[in-house]
Amino acid sequence: MRIFLTVLALAGGVLPVTAVMWGWLNIRAEYRSLVHDLEAIDEIIAAPDGLTDSKDTAMLAIRRPKFNVGRLTYTHEWARRLILEQAMDDLRGPAWLAGTGVVLASISSMWSLWL
Repeated sequence: MRIFLTVLALAGGVLPVTAVMWGWLNIRAEYRSLVHDLEAIDEIIAAPDGLTDSKDTAMLAIRRPKFNVGRLTYTHEWARRLILEQAMDDLRGPAWLAGTGVVLASISSMWSLWL
């Protein structure tokens, strides 16, 4: 019974920490992809000369926009980038604190079973 409870306590600590890390890695990957694509699109827009059609084709080759309404082509992507940037900044500290708390609680729970 003691081993079963130890395994449950360990799983109770590992699962939330894994979920936080998984979410963090997904957000970072999506953010980096958005930053890379939008910077490449900005370089195409800022390039001197060039036909508008060729610029549009080059931008679409990098990323297809969610909406395409005149000059608001990549507005959704820019808004998403800013939201992810703010979320990563705002949640970094609480995520570390929650992860540390879960690890310490799991360790103390397993330790109390064996004392």
